[in-house]
Amino acid sequence: MSLASPGLPKGVPNCLKKRQLLNEKMLTAALCRDYGLKFFEQGWWEDALEFLKRGEFTNELEKLKEVALETGDAFLLARLGQQEPETWRQLAERALALGKLHFARRAFEVAGDADKTAMVAGLIAGQAPAPDEAVDN
Repeated sequence: MSLASPGLPKGVPNCLKKRQLLNEKMLTAALCRDYGLKFFEQGWWEDALEFLKRGEFTNELEKLKEVALETGDAFLLARLGQQEPETWRQLAERALALGKLHFARRAFEVAGDADKTAMVAGLIAGQAPAPDEAVDN
């Protein structure tokens, strides 16, 4: 009987193996990069992030930042570390365009834009029209 997960591509560790690897004090940078890239190729951003941060691969981490900005993922951007307010504004606008209101609200909040944070909070609460609707009226 095999313990391999049927949905995992070859060479990608399951969650237990991943945890063991990340807790391993002697995990090499080469293995971090290898696993990080495998997870990245699968679109498993959080898993890729864990290995790439552990190996301190700045170029690959920059690619994850691009993914966060493209997908409006505020939590992924936050896990990448300190960001400039303009980066947060860019992510917030993208998240808003994608309808990811909670991500947009959080990003505007971190960017220090109280007006837009309140506007998106109103959208979430159903108290404000969507930005497109406000222009039409």
